[in-house]
Amino acid sequence: MTGRRRLAAGLTAAVVLMGLAGCGLPSGVDGKLTNQWSMPPAAQEVQAKVGDCRTATQEQVNPVTETMVPCTGSHNREVVYIGEFTGASAALTTPPTLQKKATGAAATAQAEAYAECSKQASAYVGHSWYHPRLDLNVVLPTSAAWAAGRKWYRCELQQVDWYSFDDETREGTLKDFTYPIACMNFANDESKVVGCTTKHNGEYVGSFTALSQARPNTTAQYVPYHTKCRALAGPYLGVTAAQVKYLTGTYVWFSYNEDYAASGRQDVHCFLWYGEKKSMTGTAKGKRGTNLPK
Repeated sequence: MTGRRRLAAGLTAAVVLMGLAGCGLPSGVDGKLTNQWSMPPAAQEVQAKVGDCRTATQEQVNPVTETMVPCTGSHNREVVYIGEFTGASAALTTPPTLQKKATGAAATAQAEAYAECSKQASAYVGHSWYHPRLDLNVVLPTSAAWAAGRKWYRCELQQVDWYSFDDETREGTLKDFTYPIACMNFANDESKVVGCTTKHNGEYVGSFTALSQARPNTTAQYVPYHTKCRALAGPYLGVTAAQVKYLTGTYVWFSYNEDYAASGRQDVHCFLWYGEKKSMTGTAKGKRGTNLPK
């Protein structure tokens, strides 16, 4: 953009000079057409700040042209951290965008950025950022900006519909915000977040990072995952982790499929699970299992 502006100014000067040739100079004109002219301002990279919000959802952005909006109004994304790639990640010739089955330095760069984003997102909201209604995104510069030496990454939280995973708009900042308890209805491999005052057969208790990139396929492989979920369910219910299996089942849900595991997307959500034919109303949180369906 800057180069085009300067070229246009140069062409204008040439045309004026040609128009004056052979005619002499008017009084007060010295013929030096640029000695008192200021050049057009260069386009500056105005990078977003932590706490800014935007309505766009693209994963690569040009900070010169993007628009931020007040978080008090309708928006899609909220910036929770801005970091810088270093070492081998910064040496990549193209931005390490999120790709299925990524390998090598690009996958490592995404995984490291996502891990830092996860840590910083929790610090921003004041507690674990994990929730069925939230998704965490790593935003990168455009390819042109990357080639020009812009090696930053940006961490943004996005509210989503749990069932469809579609982006949702929201009003208000996520900083120090806590979502209501998420009660769930699980049926026929589908799940929906519902109000806890309605009948439901599950309840969200927390999340953790998968134990390996490979997804479990057998009952034996799922055992350590249920153990981790019971470790989250115990404090949620107000009992020990060892007591949980005598009170209720647990449900394991992977936020991403394993095509993105190498890029660090290994979030596992844990839920209380009462069974297909059992349900309850109200939350089980802090009730020590006394109101769980028998």
